[in-house]
Amino acid sequence: MNQIFAPEYFDIIFRFLPTSKDLHSCLLVNKHWAACAVSILWEAPFRINDNNTSRKVIKTYLAFIPDSTFLKLRYNRRIGLSPPLFFNYPSFLKELSYDQFLNTVLAINCYKGIIIELFKIFDMSKVTLRRFEYITALNNHQVFILPHSIFSRLTYFNCSYQWPIQKTQLFNTIANYCHSIKNLKVSICYEEEKIALADLIRSQRNLKKFTLINSNNFASFPVQALMNQKHSLNSLALEDMHCNRNLSKAKFFNYAICQLNNSAINVLTQCTKINKVKFKHCEGLDSSVFLPLSIAFPNLTSLEYSYGTHDIYDNATPIRLLSDFIMTSCNTLKRVILDWHSEVHLDITQLVEIIAQHVINLEHLKIPIYTLKQLALIHRIHSQLKKLEINMNKRINPYCALFLFANVPLKSFKHSIRLYFDDYKLELNLSNKIFTSIFYKSNRLVDFTLCLRSYSGLSIERKKIFLRNYPRLRINILNEFAHTTGFNYKTYSDELLKFFDDLLEINSEDIWALKQRGATYLNIKKYIKSLEDFNKVLEIEPNDAYALRLRDMRNHLMI
Repeated sequence: MNQIFAPEYFDIIFRFLPTSKDLHSCLLVNKHWAACAVSILWEAPFRINDNNTSRKVIKTYLAFIPDSTFLKLRYNRRIGLSPPLFFNYPSFLKELSYDQFLNTVLAINCYKGIIIELFKIFDMSKVTLRRFEYITALNNHQVFILPHSIFSRLTYFNCSYQWPIQKTQLFNTIANYCHSIKNLKVSICYEEEKIALADLIRSQRNLKKFTLINSNNFASFPVQALMNQKHSLNSLALEDMHCNRNLSKAKFFNYAICQLNNSAINVLTQCTKINKVKFKHCEGLDSSVFLPLSIAFPNLTSLEYSYGTHDIYDNATPIRLLSDFIMTSCNTLKRVILDWHSEVHLDITQLVEIIAQHVINLEHLKIPIYTLKQLALIHRIHSQLKKLEINMNKRINPYCALFLFANVPLKSFKHSIRLYFDDYKLELNLSNKIFTSIFYKSNRLVDFTLCLRSYSGLSIERKKIFLRNYPRLRINILNEFAHTTGFNYKTYSDELLKFFDDLLEINSEDIWALKQRGATYLNIKKYIKSLEDFNKVLEIEPNDAYALRLRDMRNHLMI
């Protein structure tokens, strides 16, 4: 094989191996395979958050420090059995998680001088990182400046920790020595940091993704610097810009709402290649201020808005702004993630109608639903989605929601559904009927997940029975405490039938509603009425395979 393939092909092939265990097996084949595999294994040794693995890596690095240096620093090298140094392992480093690296070094009682020596080893080994992350900072962390040369080819830079330690020097160093960053994710806490960040943005040649976290009133200045990247920037994210201290326990930080001045908004509107927009925990997204953005990105493929948890609520969800974003990019959107938690009952029917009627290429949708009507609108398009996630409001009867999915089969090649319920009581007979129908009719369903924040009547044994009977079913308990529910599950059919009757009063030839009502009649053994609905469907669509199959099923049941 060494004669058939060029050396660079082995690197490509080995990167497609699914696990590191496979790479370890390649080490035992021959020297050439070992050289290719070891470079991949050691390029990101801190990617896995494992203290034991990280300590072994650090101890291997320490073995490259000369003994004379240890004696000079009066450091007792107690690193256990020193591994054989077949390769220059530090030279393979490409991705560095600075938090884990520094924590591990300090955990094995390395002095400051030893840490500096490790940095010298990186410099002598001509390490050039492609990814650098500095996400958290502890009180006992000292600021160590890495060699400038390791940043020369950096493409991913994440410095998003929110501890009040100056990052100005780090920003200036990277701005001077690195001009190839494509993905930039940062937070700023001080006046001088915003200037250094703006210089860092301007120094890059081809910035594609920009994420600003907790700007602390300094967001506008670095955003204006994106003018230099307007021809390459395709992803924008604003995160953790809010006044709600419950979202974080850090008391030193001066939280402020998400606000950009007119100059910053004007710069963003000129970045017309942006196709991904994300707002996470951003308070104050006023439509009057951010409205120009909704019409500036006509090629948007991903829109994400999330705020709070089920304990922390969004006081002013920007429904109009989200609607405008979706309406403007309805022909290009493939991913819409809407995940907020509001104490008030929001009327999002118009937003759901826009998604259901105008977004034609949607593949992944996550949205909170407040009424059965809104769920029905989503269900009409769900058969073409690859992934659907719905947060059910507690006013929706869970069994009514599930029967919508049980009545009509899915059509997409691969489909994943995830439903979140505040209250749900699994009644064995009725639940078996629902899930049997869902998985029997939807053989293309990849998985169907129920996420329950509280529950009653679900023992460990019953959960095992469900999962054994339905391999594609997942049940995630988000809150292990039992909770009673006020729903009357035995009347689910009455509620559903009334809902479908209302839809058919508006449009008597609504095929979706006729199928749903016919299937519901079939479930409660009202075969004559079920036959009437399926016959009417076939009058409108004579070749509808689903109606033909259910009508035949009805005939067998009557026999």
